[in-house]
Amino acid sequence: MHVYLRDEPVDLELREVEAEGLLAPEAGLVPVAFFADGNDSPSFRAFLPPETLTILHQVTQTPVRLGLMAEEPEGGSEIQAMVGLTIPLDQLPEGMVPQQEEDEDEERLEPWQSLPTSDAWRGDDGDEEDGPRTVLLAFAPLVRIQRRHPKDFAEELADLLESALAGATKPSLEARLEKMLGL
Repeated sequence: MHVYLRDEPVDLELREVEAEGLLAPEAGLVPVAFFADGNDSPSFRAFLPPETLTILHQVTQTPVRLGLMAEEPEGGSEIQAMVGLTIPLDQLPEGMVPQQEEDEDEERLEPWQSLPTSDAWRGDDGDEEDGPRTVLLAFAPLVRIQRRHPKDFAEELADLLESALAGATKPSLEARLEKMLGL
């Protein structure tokens, strides 16, 4: 798993939008669009449960630090990533407790309870802890159909996130249809 964290915080606004026939009314999910730094075009779109929206509303009252998580595709060029925001452990909203804090009595964490991140692609050796421990709360999918940086996956993730923040991305269904139609 590759994780890219953007250094500069972003003002992120959430707006409920129309489901446009993509979601059954009984699904219990809310269609939302995320607008970065006052852009008119949405940066991300998602269908989220109301509990997740409550947490996102709480943490986006101030600028947030965003990141992407993705597996580098083998053979194919399409990248499927998840956009997330970092939250310092000591600032987690009420009711959101990381698994490792709940299991303080256990000496060993299971592999799925902790996602190590590395800034090795930036030239950092990862030995220094220069900030509070954080969690990455993933909230929206982001897809790139055709890679722009096939030899550098870290650069690809950085470019994908910056393109999304500028509002230069399309919903994945729309992008796939255009590719299929050759547009």
